[in-house]
Amino acid sequence: MRKLIFILSFLYSVAYAQYVPMQSQYLFNGVALNPAATGSEDAFSLVGSFRAQWLGFDGAPTTQSITAHAPMKKQNSALGVQFFADQIGVSRNTGIFGSYAYRLRFKRSQLAFGISGGIFMFKSYYSQLNVNDLDDGEIAVDSPLGVLPDASFGIHFHGEKYFLSLSAPYFLSHDFDGSKFRITNDFKNYNLMFGGGYEFHMAGGNKFKPSVLLKYRYNNPLQTDFNLVLTANKVVDIGLSYRTDEALIALLEIRPTKQFSFMYSLGFPLSPLWRYTYGSHEFSLKYNFLYKSKMSGPRFLGW
Repeated sequence: MRKLIFILSFLYSVAYAQYVPMQSQYLFNGVALNPAATGSEDAFSLVGSFRAQWLGFDGAPTTQSITAHAPMKKQNSALGVQFFADQIGVSRNTGIFGSYAYRLRFKRSQLAFGISGGIFMFKSYYSQLNVNDLDDGEIAVDSPLGVLPDASFGIHFHGEKYFLSLSAPYFLSHDFDGSKFRITNDFKNYNLMFGGGYEFHMAGGNKFKPSVLLKYRYNNPLQTDFNLVLTANKVVDIGLSYRTDEALIALLEIRPTKQFSFMYSLGFPLSPLWRYTYGSHEFSLKYNFLYKSKMSGPRFLGW
């Protein structure tokens, strides 16, 4: 198990900047993937999330995040901020990012452009590992603290029953060669995400919302999320997501009031890893401090 913790931490420290935290609940919090979704709730929206991946493994990844965003009254702009903390083994990555979106309103649709920027604070505490060879200096010494910039951009287009989304989250690359960090901007390391969906209205006010998310990176296999969400009585969303060659995810959102939502997701890996883990669990709470903005109107945001 300690070997697994070291391997996870080492791989994360070498290539963590190309790693995009994949929250299962991006369907309920679009800002997590696309800064163009900033202000999309037409309210001051506050979301807190906690994700525990591969529960049952010591040192398995965990992510905590807080997202706040809102449209600016009587303007076409929106602002947001996101705090998050990742931990994999003995490696910790904390970030703070601000986002901005500009939204163009058409008669039956809306187009938004978004950017975000901020810093990662990364450090690996290798000295906390119990190792057999105490003379191994590379393991016994903690990595230096890296305070590193990063940025994202995105486009989001939606109408009353459909949406399209394109984004490149955290597109800068950060490499650590054992003594110092290096920052590069290489298109081959971009994680490009393109998605879309449609909302079908059913009898009794229920809604059926299929969507798809494509994740592409140069020289990597194309990964696809196929999502199905059913809205019942405007109060409950029940969904299922299939991530190709990786996981099957069950989704639940409950809205006891128009402003408050509780979200839970349970993911099971499709690899042999499923025999040794209790799955991946994610909890979120969302509260919208409602107010009217001139951009509000019927729409299917997707994410």
